[in-house]
Amino acid sequence: MTSKPTVAPTATPTPTRSQSQRPDYVRTVPYTMPGTHEFNGRLWFTACEDYSRTQRCRTNIWASQVVLKDGTFEVKTGWAFNNLTYLPFMAREAWAGNPLGHTAAWTAADGRKWRTECDTAATGRGGCRSYTMTTVYRATPKASGGYSFSQSNEWVFNNIVMFTS
Repeated sequence: MTSKPTVAPTATPTPTRSQSQRPDYVRTVPYTMPGTHEFNGRLWFTACEDYSRTQRCRTNIWASQVVLKDGTFEVKTGWAFNNLTYLPFMAREAWAGNPLGHTAAWTAADGRKWRTECDTAATGRGGCRSYTMTTVYRATPKASGGYSFSQSNEWVFNNIVMFTS
């Protein structure tokens, strides 16, 4: 913080925010507080890193997931990707060239289909959510034991972008 002269002298300087400092933001478990957390009976791990002029937090969850290995479905337990959260340290205008920051639909260079929605009931005001078209594998328990496996292509939540107000 920098000091700014006040109209009348005071015993301590009046702090002002410099352009390079992050706005006040209270991080919460599980998506924006770095570390390993038990929350709602589940184990979560979040790691945050600088991304452009904001921070991006990657959250994984300890879960069972179906994987396709050598043409065979298997149920594996371990850390699984949950989502990315872009913290509210950039204005909406700063995201103008990034499709994660405005309502859009596109196909990435790798062929993956994406869609982003902003300021909806799902996102709330001042945010965007992006989804990818993803192959989802399911394991349905059989009465006789084991699983019945299936797959389908679905829109799956990937990330949220929050803007400064």
